[in-house]
Amino acid sequence: MNFYLLESDQASITLLRDLIENDFDNTLVGLTADPNRAYEELLQLRVDIMIVSYQVPGMSGVEMIHRLQQVNNRPHFIMIGPSTSQAIKEEAYRAGCDFYLPLPLNRTETRSIIRQVATHVRLLNRVNQIYEIASSSIAPYNRPQSTQRRQMDHVDEVLRFLGIAAETGSKDIRKIIRVMIDQKITFSSLDYQRDFHISDHEKKITFQRIRRALRVGITNLATMCMDYPENDILLEYANNLFEYQNIHIEIQRLRNNEDVRRGQVSIQHFFDGLLQESSRGLNSVN
Repeated sequence: MNFYLLESDQASITLLRDLIENDFDNTLVGLTADPNRAYEELLQLRVDIMIVSYQVPGMSGVEMIHRLQQVNNRPHFIMIGPSTSQAIKEEAYRAGCDFYLPLPLNRTETRSIIRQVATHVRLLNRVNQIYEIASSSIAPYNRPQSTQRRQMDHVDEVLRFLGIAAETGSKDIRKIIRVMIDQKITFSSLDYQRDFHISDHEKKITFQRIRRALRVGITNLATMCMDYPENDILLEYANNLFEYQNIHIEIQRLRNNEDVRRGQVSIQHFFDGLLQESSRGLNSVN
């Protein structure tokens, strides 16, 4: 199990780190007291269980959980907090915590909870593996659901790679690409009134949010292309999602203090490319 620890109390950190690392089946992949750093690293790392303090500098642990859930990043959570507040415990469980550990931490209880949650996660992973096998061999009528889920998982990976998973427009991107995946249609075939129940004015506002997110994505990708100009994955994303000439223009803009006119962002090209890219999530599993 991969653990991540968001905590500022040194005594708690020492105890938790010792308990996690003394179990050969567990790995502590991240440790910080900074919630913003934790959020960024959770988007990049594979974390099975996050141990989070109820109160960290600048943000509550519950707020951190909600923030991760908004970008579909959902590890299992163990929360550490005051033992005197029943309201805090209820808030933690409502947010989706598996267990709430009261302070000060008891070594025996903490070890037991960590093992219970890790065992629970392992069992869920095995059940999911069995479901995948069954859905591909015994029950072919379940395949579309399983396929769609894997494609959406890969879409999330792409959005995180571009650094736009937390942008406001990313929610709109997910809604639209999910319909395209479900219906197996291109962007130009979407019917916004039928599929999303929105007016032309609402569609325009939605596209504005998406364009803002894609502007961030094209800048991030151009920056990566400057640092790693021969990376095949970056070149593939540049072509499939934004058309490489627009990435090239953005690179020139970044190098010339933004005097160069920005490249075009084609929403249609991005979504059709993202639909094609989502299919790679199937190839990576099979």
